[in-house]
Formats: sequence, structure tokens, C-alpha cells
Amino acid sequence: MAASRLELNLVRLLCRCEAMAAEKRDPDEWRLEKYVGALEDMLQALKAQASKPASEVINEYSRKVDFLKGMLQAEKLTSSSEKALANQFLAPGRVPTTARERVPATKTVHLQSRARYTSEMRSELLGTDSSEEPELDVRKRIPCRTHS
Repeated sequence: MAASRLELNLVRLLCRCEAMAAEKRDPDEWRLEKYVGALEDMLQALKAQASKPASEVINEYSRKVDFLKGMLQAEKLTSSSEKALANQFLAPGRVPTTARERVPATKTVHLQSRARYTSEMRSELLGTDSSEEPELDVRKRIPCRTHS
């Protein structure tokens, strides 16, 4: 069965949201949150359509939208350990959104955010701040003198 216009728009917006989630974003960025809200509305409308896609397809769309929504909520938490814990409970999509993807984009985003939160926890625990100048963190080494 051919996909409806609503389903095509949902897939297009879902791909854009997955791409935005994979990028490093400014904390004041509001677009992704609005786009995910629009995805939820589109998904509800798609479920209500008479010629809706198969239930497996709708479940996969729901899974991806829920993942993006959970990821946005995890980003709002204050400590990196809370973010990492919340990230563990997120379930990325199982199927690639487009045929061009080899690995589902939500899985990639999940792994990237897990690495970012782990790095944040490490810097909190070790007392290092990645925003500091790297020159201050490097040990002072004296050149070795060789006897010739």
C-alpha cells in the first residue's frame, strides 16, 4: 500500500529530528522540542486514519518518537549521573527510518548521548572541566638531554 501524505511528512520530520538529535545543540535550542511535539500530533493523526499503515510500522514510529521525547527530558536533568541513568532506560528504534541508513539513527543518537553523559560524569568525578584551556591541563615536561 502506498504511504499517505501524512505518513511521508511524519517520516521526513522524524529523519530531521533524528539528525538534529545527533548534532551538538545549543542549550537554548527550541526547535527539536517543538518538532517532537509535532511528531506526536502527526502520529496520533496517523493512528486515527482509516488507511493507516501496519501496526508494526506504527509501533516503530511510536518507539522512535518516545525515544526522542525521553532524550529531551533526560537532557533537562541537572546532574550527569541522572542523565546517564535516564539514558539507560531509553529504547532506540530497531529499524532504520530510511533505506539509506544501515544502523537506526536513534541507536546512533543513543550511543552518542551515552558517551557524552559518561564523559560528563568522568569530568565531574575527576574535577576536570572540558571548557578550560587545554594548556593548563598538560604536564610540564623537560626535554631529555642525550649524551653524544
